[in-house]
Amino acid sequence: MALGRRISRATLLAVHQPWHGVDEQIHRRLARLADPREGQEVLWVGCGTGRSPLWWAARFKVHVHAVDQDPEAIEQAERSAREAGLADRVIFQAADPGNLPHEDRTFDLVVLNTLYGGSAQAPRVIGEAARVARPLGVVVGVVPTWLRPPAERDARQLARLGVLPYQMVEWKQFFRDAGLVELAVEDAALDGTWLAQGFGVVARAWRAARWVGVSAVLSSPAAALRRLSRSRVLGLGIVKGTRWPHE
Repeated sequence: MALGRRISRATLLAVHQPWHGVDEQIHRRLARLADPREGQEVLWVGCGTGRSPLWWAARFKVHVHAVDQDPEAIEQAERSAREAGLADRVIFQAADPGNLPHEDRTFDLVVLNTLYGGSAQAPRVIGEAARVARPLGVVVGVVPTWLRPPAERDARQLARLGVLPYQMVEWKQFFRDAGLVELAVEDAALDGTWLAQGFGVVARAWRAARWVGVSAVLSSPAAALRRLSRSRVLGLGIVKGTRWPHE
């Protein structure tokens, strides 16, 4: 299946994570751990259509540079920024998260929305985040995590969506290997609910992409994603690390 060519990963997950019902709560927990401060320079990696970085810019009065590999999602994000009156505070750019177009030691805070970008190149992406973070800057990632060993078929289904989880111990090692210290870990969804279920998913898919969206959410890989999250085989975690100043 070539799901990514029919509906973007960002759109698919936005359908499954309605902002006020699911995603806003996740980002409130993320913000408590990351502790953003007014005026900070923030890099958002994996911004999708922009709703999360726009919320952060408006709520915390930070300057956000947001990147995503999907040019169509970037175009939609730029429209949303103009409509929200935040075009002067949030800059969107199509870019490879494994090869960021930014100078070393540029950002106070780097947020990795790795679920949106998949995790096949996770070590490289985390290494890039550490590179562009300022000394004592924070890198924080929202990461898909295996809570129990999955069936091989289930892992293959998620891979077709570009969702490639790791165990939390592996995520932490990626952060350490990138030179990040003082690691902290938290569950992004304390009640286990990080994907919406039921008819509302289909309705949102119709509004987002008509029959293409409905076909995507009714696909076997999307059904596996919902089932694994509901059964607590697949979780969503938050990992925070600090870039230690080099000697």
